[in-house]
Amino acid sequence: MPKIPAPKHPKCHPDRSLHCQEAIEAEFQHLAAKAEAAGWSREDVAEALIELAENHYLAMNAETEMFELGAGVVVLVPKPH
Repeated sequence: MPKIPAPKHPKCHPDRSLHCQEAIEAEFQHLAAKAEAAGWSREDVAEALIELAENHYLAMNAETEMFELGAGVVVLVPKPH
């Protein structure tokens, strides 16, 4: 498998997302083809990839939100006697 190229632009670059898509497209197509070769329909694969991407995104945001909400929170646990 070919190596995925590293970003060439800073995070604030307007085309960074597009460049990332271009960088991972071959791997994405390869994964979809492998799933289809295993017997999954194109629709099954497309739906699964979309759900995986959405869940990954939501998990990242939930982790960040939990960190932000939890910053400065102190949990007091009673000492066992």
